[in-house]
Amino acid sequence: MWKSLFLLCCLVAFVASRPQGADERPEPYEYNYEVKDPEKDLFFDKNEAGDASGKVTGKYSVWLPDGRLMTVEYTVENGESGFVPKITFADNASPFG
Repeated sequence: MWKSLFLLCCLVAFVASRPQGADERPEPYEYNYEVKDPEKDLFFDKNEAGDASGKVTGKYSVWLPDGRLMTVEYTVENGESGFVPKITFADNASPFG
């Protein structure tokens, strides 16, 4: 049983790691979400989009316990650059209006 499970995991890892062929181009996508709960002083959100060339751009924010809003804007590109973040903090930035 363990051998079968190990072989299945190896097969899944091999298929997932194979390079993309000409017919396997990235599909454009876009998603976002937001969690806002003033009673619990809880806020976080995320927006992300990917294009047909494989480039991903996005942003997420988290309201920290000290009252600052941390925002991370990022890009992800195929090639040398990989994940490139830009992190900012806004003091006393209540997302509740």
